[in-house]
Amino acid sequence: MQRPLVFLVLALMLGIVGATFGKIGVAAAMTAAVLTLIMAGIGFIRAWRLNAWVLFCLCFTLGMVLTSIKMAAVASLPVAWQGKSVRVVGRVIDRPDVRPEAIFYKLAVSNDQAGPVKGILRVKVRGQGKVFQYGDRLELAGFISIPEPPGNPGAFDYRAWLNRQGITAILTVNDAREIKILGRGGNPLLRMAYGIRDALEKIFDQTMSKTNASVLKGILFGTRGEIPREVQLAFNETGLVHILSVSGYHVGVVTVILLALLRLLRVPGRFIAWVAIPVLIFYAIMTGLGPAVFRSTIMAILLLLAYHLGRQPDWPTTLAAAAGIILICNPLDLYDIGFQLSFAATWGLLYLTPKLAQLLPKLPGNMSLLITVPLAAQLATLPLVILYFNLVSPVSVLANLLTAHLVALIMLFGGIALLFGSILLPLAGFVNVATGLLTDLFLWLVQFCSSLPGAAWYLPTPPLWLVFVYYLMLVGLFELLRRPDWVTVVKQLLGNAIAKGRSYRIVVGFLLFLILTFTWLAWPVDNRLEIHFIDVGQGDSALILTPNGGAVLVDAGGWRDELITGRGAGDQVVVPYLHRLGINCLDALIITHPHTDHAGGARAVIQAIPVKMVVVSPYGLAGEDEVDKGYDILLKEIRDKGIPSHPALAGNRLKVDPDITLRFLSPQEKYTGTRSDANNSSLVMLLDYQGRTALFTGDIETEAEEDLVQNGHLPKSEVLKVPHHGSAYCHPDFFAQVYPEVAVISVGANNRFGHPAPGTVEALDKICRKVYRTDKHGAVIVKTDGAKWQVSTGK
Repeated sequence: MQRPLVFLVLALMLGIVGATFGKIGVAAAMTAAVLTLIMAGIGFIRAWRLNAWVLFCLCFTLGMVLTSIKMAAVASLPVAWQGKSVRVVGRVIDRPDVRPEAIFYKLAVSNDQAGPVKGILRVKVRGQGKVFQYGDRLELAGFISIPEPPGNPGAFDYRAWLNRQGITAILTVNDAREIKILGRGGNPLLRMAYGIRDALEKIFDQTMSKTNASVLKGILFGTRGEIPREVQLAFNETGLVHILSVSGYHVGVVTVILLALLRLLRVPGRFIAWVAIPVLIFYAIMTGLGPAVFRSTIMAILLLLAYHLGRQPDWPTTLAAAAGIILICNPLDLYDIGFQLSFAATWGLLYLTPKLAQLLPKLPGNMSLLITVPLAAQLATLPLVILYFNLVSPVSVLANLLTAHLVALIMLFGGIALLFGSILLPLAGFVNVATGLLTDLFLWLVQFCSSLPGAAWYLPTPPLWLVFVYYLMLVGLFELLRRPDWVTVVKQLLGNAIAKGRSYRIVVGFLLFLILTFTWLAWPVDNRLEIHFIDVGQGDSALILTPNGGAVLVDAGGWRDELITGRGAGDQVVVPYLHRLGINCLDALIITHPHTDHAGGARAVIQAIPVKMVVVSPYGLAGEDEVDKGYDILLKEIRDKGIPSHPALAGNRLKVDPDITLRFLSPQEKYTGTRSDANNSSLVMLLDYQGRTALFTGDIETEAEEDLVQNGHLPKSEVLKVPHHGSAYCHPDFFAQVYPEVAVISVGANNRFGHPAPGTVEALDKICRKVYRTDKHGAVIVKTDGAKWQVSTGK
């Protein structure tokens, strides 16, 4: 075996995957490990030929043991604490994460100073107050909660993200003034590293504009909580988001600058590794030791040691060693997106870049590297970026080409400013005049690339097997291209096709099948109608996907004050949901009425996705009393973006697909004098597709339902979006007249309104074949080919 470490680390990874999906307990994993260890001992004594596979099994069981222990530790918090208000004592074990809306801490809970850790909590302290530091021992009271699994398919799994970090639950504290500090402690090295980082970040805060300081802190230290949302979005869409979180690029730049400085100081070569390695370790600790930093630091150290010892470095072995060390420390990092992207990008840079350079014509200077390096990284990470973010950025290579040297220059000037600022703050201000100009140019270039047509394109989430096929095809292609006589080889294969006959045709046919399958799944075409009732908590949002590729969004959910802040269900739930389905444009956005739980998320939607037209209720356009605060802001943004906006009334029709009609049944005019005029003025629509029908009802109540029943405008419908989250304000004959087969109640868990009302659920159960609730079933997805309905759920 030429590279045994690669072989063994692969076994370790497979063991981690097996223990995770097999849910193997600690006892079973330990038993398997002991048996394998005995077999390894016997094999070593008897010199078996299969010893390599015995070692493979040993590393496999090691992965199982480490994973099962890690998963068991996460569940160590007492079950009695869950869902209750408790008072705990614990120590802050990581640097605080300061954000505009809250401060987050990682707290190891224990009864006393020397007591065992009962569990690790993520503490959320609302608002802004005193910031506690690593090592502080705190006494605090709050509400314990464990995040539910995601209700929408493919959504971010907050609980799994916490578990990967060993965190059991969330403790929410409403008032920071109630937190008592009992003492200080922790690892002195970590405390010093975090203290130095805080002091250095303050230099940027005091000598630069707020935006530039936040970007510099992201570039040098990975602090992203203060970066404006629109800036982060531009970085995401241009493929430059890695610049705002310390990664291999940053460690590489620091290493190059450090080595250049040591040579400038004429440090003897035999001492360079021993001086550089502690500095790199300290920088990695100071930036939080994320998977990407950990990986790049380990590789840098191994390469420095190889240089010091006069050994020729082998990058596959170095990469495997870095992965093995990280996974032994925390096996669940295997599922971390940063871990996967970091190793994929590094593999691409080391494996693909030389081959791409051979294919390009010779360019002056380092021009070929400026093109091949970002291209190689993009090819290597493309399926993972689509898998996790559904994003393809055609301008990524251009953006990296324009900014690569600029970022290194910004880091250099920023480092000089920090050095001078540590001595005298005005000196840092003087240097940061130039740093600020460079940062402004950098941000302008990012915004310019982001504004180019087609800068970001969203694709549907691919299946995992397609990701593996992509990598097999990529490696196969480059292995072929790296052969000097690859053209001759292809010609020989084609020439021998007749001789090989059927076997060759089978191989070629199989390869063509893989290529066509990948293309088909990348641009899926489905001739069915789909309706997605999205789980937005206490609110409403439904997405209609037509057989011919049209998309209509009926409401966009909304959380408290979202119409004012623009942040909530829209940007955190609805927009990501649309992106996961590869939706890049909406044919229509329908806002049934001007309440936040239906209209709040619309602000984020129109900012993130082009919308051809907006249809609104007639209520809310003239400053009526029941319009939620901030609805006028939404209407103004719609006008400012030049989106056509139309109020709808009963009798209007909307046609976004030749086979589908949306017919508005209510209101005849906006309601006045009812219990809730805004709710009763909700747009009610009947969707008809080849005789299959679905009724959308907004938040209509007794009065509007009675009018629909009595005026004969209420047809039977197979799918019903239940009015007003299943409230008790319903007409007794409404459900009987609609007589749905499937009813969907869009409602949030444990909401303060008591929705859905027990009487409403009971009435639906008597009529409907099946009643679905988004709080229990997650997203409810109904599909039809015109013959019958199929229903699936997110939970």
